[in-house]
Amino acid sequence: MPHIRIDRFIKPSEPFEYEGVKFEWYARNLEYPNEGLIGIETEGARFLLHVKPKDGGVLIKGEKITRPSPNALLKKALGKYIECFNPKVLYENISNMERIKLSKPTEALKKIWKFDTASLPDKPLWVEIGFGSGRHLVHQAKTNPDVHLIGIEIHRPSLEQVMRRIELESLENLWVVDYDARLFMELLPADRVERIFIHFPVPWDKRPHRRVISNVFVKESLRVLKPGGTLELRTDSENYVRYAIETFMGLEELKMTLCKNLDSPVRSKYEDRWRRLEKNIYEIHVESLKESKQSEERFDFTFSKAPSLSTLFSKKPAKAWIREDFFVHIERFYAINKDEGMVRLSFGSFDRPEHKFILIRNEKALYYPHAPVATKTNFRAHQMIAKWIENAECN
Repeated sequence: MPHIRIDRFIKPSEPFEYEGVKFEWYARNLEYPNEGLIGIETEGARFLLHVKPKDGGVLIKGEKITRPSPNALLKKALGKYIECFNPKVLYENISNMERIKLSKPTEALKKIWKFDTASLPDKPLWVEIGFGSGRHLVHQAKTNPDVHLIGIEIHRPSLEQVMRRIELESLENLWVVDYDARLFMELLPADRVERIFIHFPVPWDKRPHRRVISNVFVKESLRVLKPGGTLELRTDSENYVRYAIETFMGLEELKMTLCKNLDSPVRSKYEDRWRRLEKNIYEIHVESLKESKQSEERFDFTFSKAPSLSTLFSKKPAKAWIREDFFVHIERFYAINKDEGMVRLSFGSFDRPEHKFILIRNEKALYYPHAPVATKTNFRAHQMIAKWIENAECN
């Protein structure tokens, strides 16, 4: 990740803008005062820089929860900090700005927090989960111009590589999303998708709960697939195949096809590797058999009021709140001043939690840099968080 290490830290005392980068505030960690966060806004993106002591100097890097895409935005903010305050730079890895191939966000990158299914083109919809190098995803987009594709990936270099391909080849039928696919499926309408591709997912043999394929994911996939639509799993892992078959067999109705060592119109770099090693390649197709009911649920992630940060800090829970299907953990507090600041927290599902900040400013509370993804589990957790915030002054 881009970062700098400098001899001393100079705190931005007031909000100011310098050559397209706005330094919004500095917030000090209330429990570890030598650490803090700088609020940044540039090119429509809002994120945080994390400041902490390191090896006799001060390290400034992107705060991982709010890390922007592409990395060029983070490098730009760090570079402008150096230009503004002129510290002695002990180490940096941001000086290759001129060699960055993707310098700003593209239209193809869709922000998960404002993903709107109403904006989907009126075309057949295909989804690829964990597209890696993007060979298969880009191939499908180029050879099927009448289809709209969405690629889901959390590995940042892979995302940026595919975004560059999209720009270079002027692909207008391909979007990419930086998010956990297991949650993303909840955002899609029922009976809207024709094909779902999962090619060579991480096997997670020692941590099977991390696998994409699960009972919940399969049910969500069949909900979004139109009747006749297919979920396609391709893998070299026999353990994964056996696990997937067992999971699929839990369905009440099932039409499943298992293939072995069939060729593919385009191979990923992983498949090329496994073929050279003469490993078996397995492919499973599961077909959706019936229509699904559309959900009418809408979730509101706003807060009706906000006490001062100092009041909230005095009411910090001693431990996480645990419920049967979700949790809330209030983690850290950062003060801009006595009344304003940020609360870092994690919440939602146990196996795929949401990590967020709540910004307390101008007597309002809001999630930073954006609202949680609108899932049922996140909303139940939000209701608990809102109750804590809104009742803090009354306790």
